[in-house]
Amino acid sequence: MLIETIIADLSKDPFNPELNFQAAVKYDSQNQIASAVSFYLRTAEYGKDTHPSLVYASLLRLAKCFEQQNDRLHTVSNCILQALAYLPYRSEAYFWMSRFFERQREYQESYTWAELGLHNGQKSDPTIDLEFTDYCLLFEKGVAAWWIGRKDEAVKIFNDLLAYDLTLEYRESVVRNLASI
Repeated sequence: MLIETIIADLSKDPFNPELNFQAAVKYDSQNQIASAVSFYLRTAEYGKDTHPSLVYASLLRLAKCFEQQNDRLHTVSNCILQALAYLPYRSEAYFWMSRFFERQREYQESYTWAELGLHNGQKSDPTIDLEFTDYCLLFEKGVAAWWIGRKDEAVKIFNDLLAYDLTLEYRESVVRNLASI
């Protein structure tokens, strides 16, 4: 759907979380981050009582938008924490927090969030793309395990991951990590 059509629909129903989310995603895909942020925030506000999956996705996508800007680390982690507090049984935010810490080279924190997600995250929503599949948390745990001195655990995790139907990017990362251990 064209952004003009979405905006026209929003002019008739400005508090509709689904339309606000569609606008946010469309602006995000066009790299119009400020507009995307605005509509993700509107989705989170207007959908909090009626559209939990969209609110959750909006909070995580806000984190991604802020991550693209330099020096917004506190805002990024805050968005992820809000998503975790909103739907603590969902797996994706645990992964995003683990990956956030891994990118900051804070490997014990990354390991801990991955472990929490593996034990507490019970469900994800494949209908909304949040860069998550069932093996993402395990992958983050393996990477972090290596960096915190748990070599044997990392090797086992990476070998176990080879049995999954991994995307090419993850498969190459697993193979590369095993080769470097």
